[in-house]
Amino acid sequence: MALDVQIINKGLIALERNDTRLLGVNTGIPSNSPSLRKLAGGQRQTGWIVVGDAVEAWRPQGFVEHEGTVHVYGPYTEGRLLEDALYDTASNRLELLERVARAFAALEHRSVPIAPFHTRTVVLLNDGGVLVLPHDIMGSIREHQDYEARIKRMERFNHPDRRPEENVGFSLAAAAYFVITGEFPYDSQDEEDLHSRVRAGVVIPAHHRDVSIRREVSDILQAELTGTQTTPHPNVWADHLRNWREQGVRRSLSSQEQSRLEEEARQANERIERIYRRREGLRRNGRKILTIAVIVIIVGSIPGTIIRNALQPGATAGLPPEEVVEAFYTSINTLDHMTMEDATVDRAGADLIREVTNLFVLDRQRMSVEMQSGFVDAQEWRDAGMPTLPADRQPYGVVNLEILSLDAPEGERWFEARYERWFPDYEIAETTGRTGTAGIMVVDRLALRTDRRDDWLIYQIERVSQEPIDLNDLRRQIELSS
Repeated sequence: MALDVQIINKGLIALERNDTRLLGVNTGIPSNSPSLRKLAGGQRQTGWIVVGDAVEAWRPQGFVEHEGTVHVYGPYTEGRLLEDALYDTASNRLELLERVARAFAALEHRSVPIAPFHTRTVVLLNDGGVLVLPHDIMGSIREHQDYEARIKRMERFNHPDRRPEENVGFSLAAAAYFVITGEFPYDSQDEEDLHSRVRAGVVIPAHHRDVSIRREVSDILQAELTGTQTTPHPNVWADHLRNWREQGVRRSLSSQEQSRLEEEARQANERIERIYRRREGLRRNGRKILTIAVIVIIVGSIPGTIIRNALQPGATAGLPPEEVVEAFYTSINTLDHMTMEDATVDRAGADLIREVTNLFVLDRQRMSVEMQSGFVDAQEWRDAGMPTLPADRQPYGVVNLEILSLDAPEGERWFEARYERWFPDYEIAETTGRTGTAGIMVVDRLALRTDRRDDWLIYQIERVSQEPIDLNDLRRQIELSS
């Protein structure tokens, strides 16, 4: 039997057999491997072609050797592997990922088991469909890849502690993050390090990779990739991808605003990596920490909070004092109460931290239902000219923060922080039925000292002055000056 073989795309070939055109997919199995006998001798499993909501079987018909590796062949269709499509910047890659998400949803609806996400087991068809290879072929492809290929095609997209059906949202988020930012959310040449990063949730937010990326896009990706809010159902992700494709994922920025956001992102990214390195050091020295913990339990005289604080590095660990102050205030805008807590000691700023914590809980409850935060970053709102927002959304946070250094005793650092603070005016809601926006001009005085690990912490925040801001008057001033 003569076979006419033609390469149609990387990993895909077309062949003629008995005047019938067939599609061959590279399995990576060497032509002399015993795995081929096992695969060929077993019961043939079925792949699936999904076009819209229609699902039809794709049944392999045999195996053929080409250029030293075995290809499985079946009914002909034209397309390219997802792996290649992800790197094709000339394509509408969000639309391609949306297709993959819809295909997964259609298979899930028909109770087809989900396999681990792998970019060489999905073929994007030229007619708009998606070919998902049979599970046994998928397994062979995974088994016969080298270490580098496993990281590139599989480990970057899968949480090591989740089952495949629980991992769909993570996989789609990781792929979308790469398409949008040009970088993978979790990446390393070492598989153990890669898994450690995923488990620790150490990922740079997309809007810190590129400050023009819309915050709501970044927040959805971040919630899935860090596990704070997982959405495994593929149809939800298909809707996200469609919205981002139609509305765009970026916003225009002035050069001044871009410079400011890029500097903030640089500092935040350095802090994220510093925290990870310290946590990873603790993990790798886990036996020593466990011994200390056992001794503490036996002694029974050290409160659990001290153990926790002694073993866990804070989000502001290693930062210079001025950056600790900056991290405290900018964390208000993102409802990051944990960073605020890490930046303080002796109940400094306790009332504000409690407020942010309560709003964080309420907002996450809302997001779980509506998939949208009730708050807008106050600095972004201010930079956009303080537009009128929908009734269900309000600006929140600190704006135009200025930090001035003051004279301080030896071993301490004192600062004065000047800023606008914007928040919902719930008192107006009691009379008008609509939540208003309130603003105040604030001056705080802060005192910092180092702890036993030489990390700077805010131990006192004193309110020096506080004046209300007339929103309408401020808008008029901006309009006149523009």
